[in-house]
Amino acid sequence: MKSLSVFVLAVLSVLAFATPSAAQPPAAEGRLPLAAAVERALGRFPSVESARARQQEAREALGEAETGLRPRGRFNASAIQYQEPMVVTPIHGFGPGLFPEFDETLFQGTLGLTWTLWDGGATGARVRSAASQLEGAGAALNAAEQALAGCVAAAYLTVLGQQQVLEAHDLRLEALEAELSRVRQRFEVGRAAKVELLRAEAAQASAQAERVRLSVAVDSAERELARLLEAPVEETRAGRLVPVALADASPPDREALEAITAEGIAASPAVAQARAQLLAAEAGITLARSALKPELRAIANLNEWSSSRGDFTAEWNAGFQIAVPLFDSGATRRRIARAEAARNAATEQVRLAEVQVREEVDRAVARAEEARARIESLRSAVERFTEVARVQKLLLDEGAGTQTDYLAAEADLLAARASLAEVRNAAVLARIDLARAAGRLSPDWLRGHVANEGETTP
Repeated sequence: MKSLSVFVLAVLSVLAFATPSAAQPPAAEGRLPLAAAVERALGRFPSVESARARQQEAREALGEAETGLRPRGRFNASAIQYQEPMVVTPIHGFGPGLFPEFDETLFQGTLGLTWTLWDGGATGARVRSAASQLEGAGAALNAAEQALAGCVAAAYLTVLGQQQVLEAHDLRLEALEAELSRVRQRFEVGRAAKVELLRAEAAQASAQAERVRLSVAVDSAERELARLLEAPVEETRAGRLVPVALADASPPDREALEAITAEGIAASPAVAQARAQLLAAEAGITLARSALKPELRAIANLNEWSSSRGDFTAEWNAGFQIAVPLFDSGATRRRIARAEAARNAATEQVRLAEVQVREEVDRAVARAEEARARIESLRSAVERFTEVARVQKLLLDEGAGTQTDYLAAEADLLAARASLAEVRNAAVLARIDLARAAGRLSPDWLRGHVANEGETTP
């Protein structure tokens, strides 16, 4: 009997080790921090990929412009059949024995070399214009990355905010269910009026309907974040996200604001793009004026002729060409005036971009200050409404309070909790908008300025 017991225990032990999934809880799924979500979107979203392709296009255009003053070679070949015999080679003189060959089939090959020595500054202007376009493409890429980072952060915080509102609503729903259970028990023993039961049932039904709406809002926010990350929605569920707060919740003072504004103007992608367009417009003026200047080229050619019978003949020529513009009916003057007007417009665009940066910084700081003030007020409101609901519950249980007052206190507590959750995320988003206005928003900035849950409290 003892050996049988030992055998049974051994079998059970083997089965336990053979099925670890049944005996051990499943491993926790990985979390998706905000910085990682932004980094993932930057690596694949179409707006950023398109901006990168535009930057490469501008880089190749600059390389093409830089070849303007370099030598160029070209080879031409032809084979022509004539109705009547034609001279095979050029005629360089007349005299006894200098008669050229004639044939109906002629072959010709030319190897030419051209080198532009001076073009009035046109090539230099094209290079400067292409370089400014490359700089503008880099700024456009930076703008696309920061805009996408801002959108991802907003979607991420929306998911967290909606989930926190839903959790606050679930707390109220639990309180309503407890109240309904209490009233039902009292009603069954004849100690509560029918109207109290109906009021509790109505409050619970309304809360359940509201929970459906909030659940749909959470799901919609999760799907929006999934679209930005081009990821399955299961990877952007609220449970996979990490609640965040500001590592330093205090808004910048006015002196720091001036520094942020100056930094934003210097680093803003929009300002950089406007300045690049200004450089391109100035290069356009030089390019238009170059049409009034001479162009000097060095040329060299190696020509070879032959017929169907052979008769190969080769000769070379080399020299210089100069082209001097004399008259074009005012077309060049119009191009110069148009380029100068474009330069003036680009100058004003730079000023406008700087004004917009100042406005964005001011708005972001104002939102951060407002959110901070509201956080303090709402935190106090949540504490007080929690106490009010507790007292109303005690009064109701003792028969000294009314059900209406208790339900109103629970509704006020829910509204305060939901508002606090929303304004905390609004404070984080305001600081993110300030970083974007200053041209600093990136995954590294998020890692340094946005803390995970528990590390700090906004």
